[in-house]
Amino acid sequence: MLLYFLLILASLSGGLLPSKNQKTYLWTIGAFCWLLASLRYVTGFDYRMYETIFQTVAEAGLSGLPQIEPGYLLLNLLVSRLGGDYRVFLFLFHLLFLVLVFAWIGRYSSTPWISVYLFLVLQYLALSMNFLRQALAAAVLLWIYPFLKQRRFLPSCGIILLASCFHWSALIMAPLSFLLCLRPSKRHYGLAGAAAGMAYLLDPLLCAVIARIPKYQHYLGGIYWQGNSVLYLFLPVGCFLFALPLIKQAMEEPAVSPVLANSVFYSLLIQLFITRHFILERLSIYIAFFSLLALPEAALLPGRRLTAKRRTILLLAGGFAYFLFAASQGFHGVYPYRGIWDQVILP
Repeated sequence: MLLYFLLILASLSGGLLPSKNQKTYLWTIGAFCWLLASLRYVTGFDYRMYETIFQTVAEAGLSGLPQIEPGYLLLNLLVSRLGGDYRVFLFLFHLLFLVLVFAWIGRYSSTPWISVYLFLVLQYLALSMNFLRQALAAAVLLWIYPFLKQRRFLPSCGIILLASCFHWSALIMAPLSFLLCLRPSKRHYGLAGAAAGMAYLLDPLLCAVIARIPKYQHYLGGIYWQGNSVLYLFLPVGCFLFALPLIKQAMEEPAVSPVLANSVFYSLLIQLFITRHFILERLSIYIAFFSLLALPEAALLPGRRLTAKRRTILLLAGGFAYFLFAASQGFHGVYPYRGIWDQVILP
């Protein structure tokens, strides 16, 4: 846990630096994140699974490759054909992931150091150490943001297709892209909430559909198909309440892009389904990632009772409380952290 605490503390140092040093700050923290993620050993629930995939790709001929998304398969092939092992693959993977995320933060965040802090405490670094394919797909999808702001759907579709080469579920952003560009309103959110409520109530129908799809039948009755505690709703509900000034601004000012405000709302709707089936919450990752921009933006907008400074303090405190909760629950299997120096004592 000490390494995580030190990294979180280091991320806060950005708030003390002048703006001209922000780029150096970003890449320094990014480098520490890269080393932490790349030097792990059996850290992350899927560590062994992805190690097995890499070894299978390295040993297989072109006709014996595993059936996984082509972009992720290509990364494995590239490293293995150049003589690298799984450790080299992790270094390359996390380099790509963190460059995509930190370059995006540096370009579009109003307060980069808060975005970096949230990246750590809201478990996005932890995500990248477990759901490798989905994490890289999410990092690619971050770059849809400038095109959505301009309502340019053709290049947005190109980015969605590229992201789906790393995880097919990225295709959910195709319909969500249109919804994110709609102006927030009581009617908009009311209809969306009603549709989500209907889907929640029609869960038996969803189960019947899944039962007829051979590829996903194994989820039924498994641990990932079970519902989780309502405790897991505290984060999306808290983010939504914190972002209310941002949503109000998007409602009242046509010149303000609605993308960030809507991302918080639709992330909440999707994450509600974690109380039905744990695995459905994973579909929210792509738009939840936009909270790295949305929450710092909301912090700059004072509400009726709180100044921007107090809202920032509240955001930092809430984020750290969530980190402690995630660590206590063992999110993504990354707590406690184990590095390659533990290899001699771990199987």
